[in-house]
Amino acid sequence: MSRASGVLCAIAAAFASCQATSNPDRARLDRVAPAPKAAAEQAPLGAGATSASLGTDAANALDAAKPKADASPTVAAQKTDAASPATKASAAEAAKPAAAELSLGRIGDRGLEAREFLRRLWIADNASARAVLEQMVFARLTTLEADRLGVLLEERAVDVECARTVAALEKGLTEKGSKLSFDEHVDRVLKVDPKLYRASLRSDAIVQLLAERCVRAWMLESDRADVRITEIRSAEALAVARTELAAAATFDEVALAHGFGEDAATHATRMTLARAEGSELARLAFATPVGSVGGPLEQSGRWLLLQVDARRDALAGGWKILRDPVEASLVEEGVSNGEFLQWRAAMTRRYQVAVDAFFDIVEASAP
Repeated sequence: MSRASGVLCAIAAAFASCQATSNPDRARLDRVAPAPKAAAEQAPLGAGATSASLGTDAANALDAAKPKADASPTVAAQKTDAASPATKASAAEAAKPAAAELSLGRIGDRGLEAREFLRRLWIADNASARAVLEQMVFARLTTLEADRLGVLLEERAVDVECARTVAALEKGLTEKGSKLSFDEHVDRVLKVDPKLYRASLRSDAIVQLLAERCVRAWMLESDRADVRITEIRSAEALAVARTELAAAATFDEVALAHGFGEDAATHATRMTLARAEGSELARLAFATPVGSVGGPLEQSGRWLLLQVDARRDALAGGWKILRDPVEASLVEEGVSNGEFLQWRAAMTRRYQVAVDAFFDIVEASAP
């Protein structure tokens, strides 16, 4: 097991420890992974294109074609004044509701009910159904927050991102020996209308580009603490670490000797934490003086220690004020897992997330 393994899980638990949900046992979904970077990186295949539906060779070809993580979005949202003729893609474009039909059709005098279809799909492929539901929740949280902030994307930025995705996927198919174009592969192998597929890719691209900006904007409009976190995985190691800290050992020394973190050289994870009363980890960071060690914070039999290196004040003023620093910061560094976890926990507190109706359908004992 690597030293980084499980660290983000413990941190995620600390972020979500006080998160209120209407049904925590059934409605809590796994986070989307990886954290939002480029649209092509997270959801290059659009809705419905799973490894199972692609087949092994095609799935491997498309997986190999996924672009590597960049430090920043391919195309940043462009500033446009009132006189600009450019058409803008807003959050609303990615959130157009689909018509919800209770019946899928009829066989003789009997109907084919959507709830039976969903129940059977849940039983046949629970993981894929849950992943799609999580993607829908993520997209809706993103578009709600983008509307609140007033984030707008240039049409050409979305077009470029979609073109980049398709080109990368076609390259991957070619490298695997396929003679089919992207549209031919979607039509003949995936059995999906290429126009529908491209429309799904476009919606995914809009959501991802908006999400990058929403996450970073939320971070910048919050008071922040730069911290280093290490995870202690046994009570014995924790006792030794606390004794060493009491004897004037540094955080770096204790982390290296007893901790686990993403950085293999230091056994610590660097993060920026936003102030959030609903997060135990954030409360600990803001209760700990700069330069001091805070904790331990217990999470399911593991303990987090952190050192606070600096604090930064929030920016205020809405998207007009946040836009330039957000775009500049995304050029310097893409959105991290830590930022995304904090943002998602905050959004599920800001916007009510209630998916009980879905579980009532798919977990019903009788058709």
